[in-house]
Amino acid sequence: MRNGLVARGTAVVAAVAVLLGTLLVLPGALFVLPGGKAGPAEGSRVVRVLQYNLCGAAAGCPWNAGGSGRGTSVARLVESAVRSEPDIVTVNEICLTQYAALKEQLARAGRRMDGTYASSQDNVPACGRTGRFGSAVLSRGDVPDGRQDYRPFTHTGGETYTNGGRTVLVHRGLLCAHTSVQGERLVACTAHTYSKAPEQLREIRDWTAALPRSVPVVLAGDLNLPPDAPALSLLTRRFTEADRADDEPTAGGRKIDYLFAGRRHVRSAGADAVKYPESDHALLEGTFRLTR
Repeated sequence: MRNGLVARGTAVVAAVAVLLGTLLVLPGALFVLPGGKAGPAEGSRVVRVLQYNLCGAAAGCPWNAGGSGRGTSVARLVESAVRSEPDIVTVNEICLTQYAALKEQLARAGRRMDGTYASSQDNVPACGRTGRFGSAVLSRGDVPDGRQDYRPFTHTGGETYTNGGRTVLVHRGLLCAHTSVQGERLVACTAHTYSKAPEQLREIRDWTAALPRSVPVVLAGDLNLPPDAPALSLLTRRFTEADRADDEPTAGGRKIDYLFAGRRHVRSAGADAVKYPESDHALLEGTFRLTR
């Protein structure tokens, strides 16, 4: 009798998975793809990524002004992370204080994430006492302190920023977290590049090419360049874009925010750009099916 119940229960679960078009993974079994097609569970894994330029302290988003409470981009990102349960979150234009608040709010919501932060400048008054403003990478896996990797760009384009009575050289760079997803190694990176310094994309290509070939690399960020920019080909030759067939604008009527993963590790990918009022950039929600 017990064997009969188990058999009927397994059949019901499989039928529901086919009807809903969801992914069902059982140890040593098959997964069910949309449309009812089956394939081996071994050999691939899904990595979910959120990328968001918060507009955390920019003049164009005065309601953020370095804050992290209700009605801010930080609260919106937490809400999206609770709903979509990403493995990786990459963020641009975020204060150091907002980064701390983001991690705290995620933990309170039951979505604890570890991460790393790097600032491009330290003279943004809305960012509090330190004035630090930059980018962050968060992961559901641990990000050990000794495996946080930040590479300031050599090519700055002479970019400066004046605020709070100080003018500073903006030090953008590539920020990476050496982490794991579902127990397997992965490097997650973000960059917020300067449109007048396209050589920064060459630096991204060269630095990521030096990473171990066996480890998948996810790269996301606000690159400030449209899809037809010649410099973008420096990345598209090496990376697969999650929404490569969709040039939907992400900011200011142009597509300038991207989700990539190393081409040699990607089986399939997809993404959506969702516009919310808290930021002048769309929030990208993407998935990559990576080989194991």
